Amino acid sequence: MKNVLFSDTHLHVNPVRGLGAEKIAKKFKREGGWFIAIVALPPYYYGFEEISIESYMRVIELISREAARARELGLEVARFMGIHPAEIDEYYKRGVRGEKLYSFLNEVLKLVENAVRNGLLDGIGEVGRQHYTTSPERFVFSEILMRNAMILAKDLGVPLQLHLEQGGFITVLSIKTLVDSLGINSKHVILHHTNTETSSWANNYKLPFTAPVKYFNEEYLKSGIEYCMLESDFLDDPRRPGVSAYPWEIPVVVRNLVAKGGMNEEQAYRILVDNVVKYMNVESP
Repeated sequence: MKNVLFSDTHLHVNPVRGLGAEKIAKKFKREGGWFIAIVALPPYYYGFEEISIESYMRVIELISREAARARELGLEVARFMGIHPAEIDEYYKRGVRGEKLYSFLNEVLKLVENAVRNGLLDGIGEVGRQHYTTSPERFVFSEILMRNAMILAKDLGVPLQLHLEQGGFITVLSIKTLVDSLGINSKHVILHHTNTETSSWANNYKLPFTAPVKYFNEEYLKSGIEYCMLESDFLDDPRRPGVSAYPWEIPVVVRNLVAKGGMNEEQAYRILVDNVVKYMNVESP
């Protein structure tokens, strides 16, 4: 596989608790990596405990520094920040909710907007809905914020990564309905961490999605590759080893699939390069 380069379209870096971008980039680059999408974690993952705009500003600064380190090592990098639905649950638990929380998180979205316009971020995400049990109120809250983020992504013309339940047809139909009603270019709306059933429907409705490398196999490929990209969803937290995959597992899995005849090099290049260029708004390597 001399001509195939490898990408990871959704990973997290945490220089406070984990490896950080420099160590991750060095190892991924050695394995043939060319692109990573760094997705910001909630501020409290980095030790920024205060519920404030300042905490989110510090996250943007941290992500920018980490991305610069990865770029210095020769990787293309896209930087994403949003409002994870788990943040809404966390702030509710801390006693901030309702109108006060909605006003604050819309200020966070304005901060994201300014960061994109000033070249500090390249996309929005992750935002979306809880895939675990939560209160109906928090779920609706997350849905409203997701819609606001979709409108912002449309206005800015940048990719948006969605964190969703894996409901197959109904999950994809709900996003397709929002995309159509809001007049968004569907290539900018990326369904993150999709399982086999959901990816099949995403292909049917022509929505790009990221496949978790730990689920990526011959069966998954039957869904189609036109809108598919690969991700590790690496958390970079030594306290939670094995929660997802490592970025350098992507080359291992893809090479094994090609060697076994589960996919060919042309298909691999489509998923790992062509689709990344198309849906992540990055330059071709």
